[in-house]
Amino acid sequence: MMVMETVQSEQQKQLKDIFMRFDMDSDGSLTQLELAALLRALGLKPTGDQLHILLADMDSNCNGLVEFDELVTLILPDISEQVLVNQEQLMEVFRSFDRDGNDYITAAELAGSMAIIGNWL
Repeated sequence: MMVMETVQSEQQKQLKDIFMRFDMDSDGSLTQLELAALLRALGLKPTGDQLHILLADMDSNCNGLVEFDELVTLILPDISEQVLVNQEQLMEVFRSFDRDGNDYITAAELAGSMAIIGNWL
């Protein structure tokens, strides 16, 4: 296996871990709310309109959700290693949203955390 393939494979594994942590209902897809939480955890702050456009661009099967393969197709070619390697920072953000510490972020936990930081959902 070539070095680039190994790096991409590792990035894809890390991206899958991130995806699964923000897939609150474990249905294999992200809603607009879940996608917003994931992007904010990565340090991005899209507006509601930007998020709607991004979701429309990512949603290749037009079901209103983002599946993992759709996320990979759009993000992996351009993602920087620094974003994925910094898992500890991401886990810190995740833990701040996961108020009861059960490794899941409920809609109520997400809404409450976002309200605290001034971003109403």
